[in-house]
Amino acid sequence: MEEFIIVEKLRKSFDGHVVLDGISFSVSYGKDLLVIGRSGVGKSVLLKNIVRLLEPDSGRIIVNGVEVTSLKGDELREFRKSVGFLFQSGALFDFLNVEDNILFVLENVAGITGERARRRVKEVLEMVGLPNVLYKMPSELSGGMRKRVALARTISVSPKILLLDEPTTGLDPITSDYVISAIIDMKSYLNIPMIVVTHDIEVMKKIGGHVILLDEGKIVFEGEFEDMINEGNEHTKQFLLGSSNGPIKVI
Repeated sequence: MEEFIIVEKLRKSFDGHVVLDGISFSVSYGKDLLVIGRSGVGKSVLLKNIVRLLEPDSGRIIVNGVEVTSLKGDELREFRKSVGFLFQSGALFDFLNVEDNILFVLENVAGITGERARRRVKEVLEMVGLPNVLYKMPSELSGGMRKRVALARTISVSPKILLLDEPTTGLDPITSDYVISAIIDMKSYLNIPMIVVTHDIEVMKKIGGHVILLDEGKIVFEGEFEDMINEGNEHTKQFLLGSSNGPIKVI
């Protein structure tokens, strides 16, 4: 089966501290990828390298047949247009209302303007179950509503791949379930693969797919979610149990 993403010997460090130490993996079309691990092991760094918000020190990243690590200028900008990135914080502009937050991306990323753009805003807000928040400011929304608006903004440009960084962080279990259900619905509607960084076991159960567990810059488990649950290794068992005892060091 053809792979939608290939990462080869990816290395990234900050001020001499190695965060990603030559990791390699690939994921086939039809599979989603879960990136898991304790805080600070480089999960978000991996996502930002994939979309080139951070520059790798070395290695190759290939997405949908495009070698991302060699792109420059207009080619890189075009690639980024094809990626929907949901930041951990949601990253809404506090000084813009909901409609203008989504219009900003439509106009500046996709080049969609005017009445067509306004119709698209209404469409994506309907998709995430928030048809009546057009003119509200982010400060007037709950945490779950802000995440759903951010998701609507992410999918508004019809991306070819979704990168989701801790989509349920800071949400209660009920709101978290609603957000993940919305994400799964959007993924099915768009029929595109996604890469999800998460600590949340319930998120893992609902999304499933291919899993990589990062620790100390390395991939210490790679396989299907079902295999991790049923077999796994000492690293996965410790992570799933939430135990401080095991090979994953608490820092």
